[in-house]
Amino acid sequence: MFLGESTFPGRIFKVSLEGKVLGVIGRSGRNLKQFSGGHGLACPSENEIYVAETANWRVQKLRLH
Repeated sequence: MFLGESTFPGRIFKVSLEGKVLGVIGRSGRNLKQFSGGHGLACPSENEIYVAETANWRVQKLRLH
């Protein structure tokens, strides 16, 4: 499961169903893997997420290793 922060520092967390943080992606900003105003997440597969941002007016597609 993925959770996002909509405010500073704008990270995306990969979390187990038990609530354990398994990984962290990004920080606040406007570049690749940086987020500002994360508003929506979509996960079509375990290795791919889409992050919609209100402050940056974009959707980022991220492939995870």
